[in-house]
Amino acid sequence: MARDGSLLRKAVMLSQFGPRSPLSLAALSLALLCGAACRTDPKVAKERYLASGNRYAAAGKYAEAVIEYRNALQYDPSAGTVHEKLADALLRTGDPNALREYLRAADLLQDDATLQVKAGDLLLLVGRFDEAKSRAQKVLATDARNIDAQILLANAQAGLKDLDGAIAQIEDALRVDPDRGATYSSLGAIELGRGQREAAERAFTKAVELQPNSVTARLSLGNFYWLTSQTTAAEASLKRALEIDPKNALTNRALANFYLATNRRSDAEQPLKMVYEVSKTPASAFALADYYIAVGNDASARTVLQTMLNTPSASSVANVQLATLDHKGGHREDAYGRLASVLAGDQANLQALLVKSALLLSDGRPDEALASVSTATARHPESASAFFTLGRVQTARRQPAAAIVAFQEVLRLNPRATEAKIALGQLQLAQGRPDTTVGLAVEALANEPANGNAELLFVRGLLAQGELDRAASELKQLMVRFPNSFAVHAQMGMLLGRKQNLAGARAEFERALELQPDAVEPFAGLVALDVAARNYTTARARVDARIATGPTAPLLTLAARVYAASGDLPAAEAFLRQALDKDSAYLAAYGALGQLYVLQNKLDAARAEFERMAERSPKPVAALTMVGIILQAQGDEESARTTFERAMQVDPEAAVAANNLAWIYAEKGGNLDMALQLARTAQKRLPGAAEVGDTLGFIYYKKNLASLAVSTLRVSAAQDPGNATYQYHLGLAYASSGDAPRARQSLTRALALKPDFGGAQDAKNLLSSLGTR
Repeated sequence: MARDGSLLRKAVMLSQFGPRSPLSLAALSLALLCGAACRTDPKVAKERYLASGNRYAAAGKYAEAVIEYRNALQYDPSAGTVHEKLADALLRTGDPNALREYLRAADLLQDDATLQVKAGDLLLLVGRFDEAKSRAQKVLATDARNIDAQILLANAQAGLKDLDGAIAQIEDALRVDPDRGATYSSLGAIELGRGQREAAERAFTKAVELQPNSVTARLSLGNFYWLTSQTTAAEASLKRALEIDPKNALTNRALANFYLATNRRSDAEQPLKMVYEVSKTPASAFALADYYIAVGNDASARTVLQTMLNTPSASSVANVQLATLDHKGGHREDAYGRLASVLAGDQANLQALLVKSALLLSDGRPDEALASVSTATARHPESASAFFTLGRVQTARRQPAAAIVAFQEVLRLNPRATEAKIALGQLQLAQGRPDTTVGLAVEALANEPANGNAELLFVRGLLAQGELDRAASELKQLMVRFPNSFAVHAQMGMLLGRKQNLAGARAEFERALELQPDAVEPFAGLVALDVAARNYTTARARVDARIATGPTAPLLTLAARVYAASGDLPAAEAFLRQALDKDSAYLAAYGALGQLYVLQNKLDAARAEFERMAERSPKPVAALTMVGIILQAQGDEESARTTFERAMQVDPEAAVAANNLAWIYAEKGGNLDMALQLARTAQKRLPGAAEVGDTLGFIYYKKNLASLAVSTLRVSAAQDPGNATYQYHLGLAYASSGDAPRARQSLTRALALKPDFGGAQDAKNLLSSLGTR
């Protein structure tokens, strides 16, 4: 909405590019040669420096001109014309100090209407609309028909949300000069802001008709077409602007952004290179480097970044970006060394802290990453990026509650942060809250309707809610848009499996693994289908091959279930023992191993073996925990309690032992405060585990904290809806809270799932006391 093309071009350059170029040898030599003579007469010195600056400016050497104009001002600080020339040169180099110099010049030359408007235009650019309005009104007070001032006033009013007043001011300007193209460009921008698309298009088109060779008019029309999704017309208008002035930085930047936004990356290189060659500013260098990194041309990115290492204001940013390239190339020590050098000079450097956190996370060092990102959030509490990284780190540390808090803070700072909504939705889904997940996905899609990850999250939420038809409809659309996405094919496999289309599910899982061979979800889906079809040979071959590439506790437990289903119980037991060796806190392996011993009726022998293991091991947490589980299965709660307490003495954060010990205390009338502390310890190490949530919720119930009990137990019941005990405990909590209808619903559900579960008789008695209303 600036009043003329050259000013708009320079103003946008000011907002996009960084500080001026370094002093050249030529400028330095001239300054030294002139120094002795200039000191003799201030007026002569000023004029010599001014003339020198003018020569540099005329030759396009604006960085050198800046030096000379500043030298001139040393001899006459109140020279308004020199301040204006300095401002012009600073603007050409992209130095943000240009605005300050324009304001000084305008204050010194208050009768210069052109200068007042120029200063006002730059005030618009930085959002200082009240000050811009005052500059315009000052000019109009002495020249009511000044078109430039009228347009400045209109733009300021638009910025202050007085759109009707802005339109009226533009109409006044058009009555004075109806053939001025720049006025129509401003009118189009304001009409677009009012939502008047047709009126805006007429105004932008009229501007081009009046000034067909105006870069500003062509850019304004091109941006309008782009904003209104008329991409073919937008490209044509932007290209025409480039033909008029091939080296125009603003046009090249706009065209590069257009190509990037329309997924034509190769076409973006040339305009980005032109911006860099013309301006030589750090911002243009980093934009070009970012482009090269995005397309995988790391060598070119490195070349551009290294040119910035000798620019003091840009060296830190360059080093941080080079650190990411070092790490990507396998030079980890070099990467961390670069970051350490940046942080040695600036301990609160946000980008260095965030990149360090990300690299530590990718290197499997989440606790160190937490320390780094915690510094970032403490020193930059306003940074949404810092809290987003914190959320990622806490997710990797299996601390979903802390991750949820971090992502919620991101959304407080930036309510439109789509990626934070997606990450938060995934955590909520894992916590058994699909309704919240669906809501977050809908919000994300409202911001970015074409975001595939948000759509996929929406589908996952629908599947978790059992809304198969809606999920199918969404997945069909995703399949058209992302035919080669392994995640889309995996979810289609899950959907078809739920619909009992097993052949279709198999085909989708296989396609997903073709696209992403190490994906877990489609792999587990195929194994489940093999087992369901009693094709145990194939299932065993699958898990054996995957284990050979890298055994993990979940994968070993999956293998154990396959071998147990095929009747090879010794092999299943061996896999589960390996799983516990890998992760002594992996709850699923304990449960599966205990069930295996019960099935084989070998609890005594197993307990004796684990007791011997506990005696031999220097840190027998897993062995003692397994002994305690077996004692519980045998009904010896007192011995189990003693054994779990021994495990806790070895490791105060032994999660499974803490959970089971908390349960014993709660169920047998022990110290409920101690039980609560133990359950929270278990939850810290096993966040999201339904078993731990059930224990914690039951303790809340026993402590008469009904609302906490209900909210906690609802999550466990949602995570494992087929578990009768969880439904029973939820029924108890509802009854305690006075919600008889929901209590009856949960208790009835528990008895329907398993009529003879451990608390069945108590559930029946409570149902009877609640009545049938």
